[in-house]
Amino acid sequence: MRAYLFQSPKNVEIAEREKPELKDNEILIKIKNIGICGSDVALYNGKYSGPHKYPMLFGHEWSGIIAQVGKNVTGFNVGDKVTGDCSRYCGTCEYCKVDKNLCKHIEKFGITVDGASAEYIVRDAKYVYKAPEELDFDLICLTEPIAVAAHMIKKILKVAESLTDKKILIMGGGPIGLASLMLLKKLYNCDSVDLYDIVENRMKLAVSLGAGSPSEELFKLNSDENNYNSLYTTAHYDIIIETTGNAKALVNTIHMAKPMGIIGCVGMLPNVEIPQKLIVLKSLTVIGSIGGTGEFEEVLDFIKTNPDYVRHLISHKFPITDCEKAFEACRDAATAMKVELYFED
Repeated sequence: MRAYLFQSPKNVEIAEREKPELKDNEILIKIKNIGICGSDVALYNGKYSGPHKYPMLFGHEWSGIIAQVGKNVTGFNVGDKVTGDCSRYCGTCEYCKVDKNLCKHIEKFGITVDGASAEYIVRDAKYVYKAPEELDFDLICLTEPIAVAAHMIKKILKVAESLTDKKILIMGGGPIGLASLMLLKKLYNCDSVDLYDIVENRMKLAVSLGAGSPSEELFKLNSDENNYNSLYTTAHYDIIIETTGNAKALVNTIHMAKPMGIIGCVGMLPNVEIPQKLIVLKSLTVIGSIGGTGEFEEVLDFIKTNPDYVRHLISHKFPITDCEKAFEACRDAATAMKVELYFED
């Protein structure tokens, strides 16, 4: 079978490998589509800052069809359409009992252990999810990134208790930002959801999907830590979801959040200077979130209910033989949203 490996940065090697052998608790999957994530782009460019390895089969967003099931596997059949987790968790540690995305023994498919960039892969059945038969493989491939957004929103809900009548801002119109918008509008029926991105085409797409467009003036107002009144005059949002990983954007969220507001962070920054005093003065809640394990079934049902709406996340599709062109397409923020690769039959 063909396998596509990150041999080293900007070096994708096509290798011939034996089809993987199946263990009793595993499923053999013929891969159909692979989504390219920001972490894949960073790995390709040699700029990924977290734990990772080369050489490595890339791809943690994928869809496929079951080719064979192990003798101990139940609930799956040959021919089922499936997708799977990004996180390889143990399921038994103290952290897994609360959030499997934070497993003490976590590994990440496509980053620290082999991903999905091969004609066939095997996965333990506990990391695999059956998709609705009527869904196309390109839509099933969107499950993991939408699940990341869903997991963040669930964490916010634990604090907010309700999203009804909340004024919400999403910082960033990339795939996770747009997925957050889609969930808030269609699953949670939120009326007031603004989205902000510096890229004009992303803003146009967000507005077409139901987002409000915040005034640029909001981002020029800074709270005066020595003036209590300013804590209210610059505050506009009950909930802000930060997806950009941009330092200035994160600082803006602290200024724009209302007293007792909630800031959910999905974007990652190694270091940033923030007005921490405002977090205390406004009694803000800042939440971090990573991964989407635990949300896949709900997200698959969401995609089934809203297939045409969700399809707006996909901007490009390339045969996997053109994977270098696909990674090049990801560089253009004005045109690229979710870029997918597919195996040709």
